Amino acid sequence: MTNKAWTPLRIVVLVAAGIGTLFWLASLVLWWTMPDASRDGFEIIAIALTTAYFVLLVLPALLLGLFGRALRFAAVLGVIIVALSSDTLWPWLPWWLLG
Repeated sequence: MTNKAWTPLRIVVLVAAGIGTLFWLASLVLWWTMPDASRDGFEIIAIALTTAYFVLLVLPALLLGLFGRALRFAAVLGVIIVALSSDTLWPWLPWWLLG
């Protein structure tokens, strides 16, 4: 890592990358804990898509945020990351809050 200052934009990028990483990890855990009776082979498509999401969006944003480079581009990636993960999680959010 460089000695550049931890600007608010850099922190926002890293938070967005953290949200994306948690979303990717949660999808892997959900797949891993899925009962065998529910598996039909199509769940692997979800794993492939979330891994592509991680490799193409989250990982570049995470690396750019850690190294402090191209933070504006990383912020655009961060907005896409949060939009995709929140859009996917939205149907379950109200139920989690009401718990």
